[in-house]
Amino acid sequence: MEFTGERYIPSEDGVIKYEHLHRYAIAKDFCKDRTVLDIASGEGYGSAMLSNIAESVFGVDIDPESIAHAQKEYAHKENLKFLLGSCDKIPLDDNSVEVVVSFETIEHHDKHEEMLAEISRVLTNDGILILSSPNKLTYSDEPNYQNPYHVKELYYEELRALIDKHFNYISTYGQKMGVSSFITSLESAADSSDLLASFTSQSKELIRKKISIPSPLYFLVICSNSHFEPLKSSLYRDEDDLYMRTRAQIMSLSDTCREISITARNLNAELKRAQTQSNESQLKLQDTQSKLQDTQSKLQDTQSKLQDTQSKLQDTQSKLQDTQKQLERNFFFIVKMTNKKLLKKIRRIFR
Repeated sequence: MEFTGERYIPSEDGVIKYEHLHRYAIAKDFCKDRTVLDIASGEGYGSAMLSNIAESVFGVDIDPESIAHAQKEYAHKENLKFLLGSCDKIPLDDNSVEVVVSFETIEHHDKHEEMLAEISRVLTNDGILILSSPNKLTYSDEPNYQNPYHVKELYYEELRALIDKHFNYISTYGQKMGVSSFITSLESAADSSDLLASFTSQSKELIRKKISIPSPLYFLVICSNSHFEPLKSSLYRDEDDLYMRTRAQIMSLSDTCREISITARNLNAELKRAQTQSNESQLKLQDTQSKLQDTQSKLQDTQSKLQDTQSKLQDTQSKLQDTQKQLERNFFFIVKMTNKKLLKKIRRIFR
């Protein structure tokens, strides 16, 4: 199946994995040798986990694709059956299951009363419901976030009022990711019966204090019409420690950030040098442009004088041509007159 954000699938890692698997780990203690309904079973991984300890498990989901996937993926589980159905129309008989788990389901629709009525119908008289729901205050209001797949989220008071209508015995819990330091036995690491002691610091004093989570991100409700043993505070730790892996990633990113910071400083220094050179070049360019403008002005003045000179030259040439023509006329006139006198003298001689 492809992860869309609406349903958790086992291929996803990180916080969402811790949150979902911790809930199913809690549910296992109530499911041993019992008939279980996992409402909104999604990919089917949780139903399959519960089937390892339960007598039988029914996974019900409204999405045909999810049901088809789960039926194929977990076909080898003989005590596990996946059915198409909805929260307000569960395809099971009355008083047919001893435990109902419903994790991150109620916020995906607005038929809350119908859902609780249907769960009460299929549960036996002493059956148990284990239900989780996001805390609207811390999940959506405070971070100003809206999950596109959520239809109606609930505040604590609304969730409690809804549950109170259908069950006599109710225990509520908070779930939230956090960072802690763990000290555990190395000799009995596999022994899950050890009680978890918790400590904190207040006013510079170390005190032993019951684990509590202010402003939980999710509510976990365990309810029944018969008395049941309340949960002990618990933690989920994955073999692939998210904190250490994230810490290593943060340290790597921190090293990268330092390298980027050094590079940025060097680039900033180079930029300043380049800006200084650019300013100097700009001043030189302005000076050169100023000189060029002066030269262009002088050139224009010279060109103007040249044009005047050329005009005077043309005028002088024109006058010279006129003078030459006049000289030529005078010359020919003189020659003509001189020739006439000379002819007369010759004639006198030959008489």
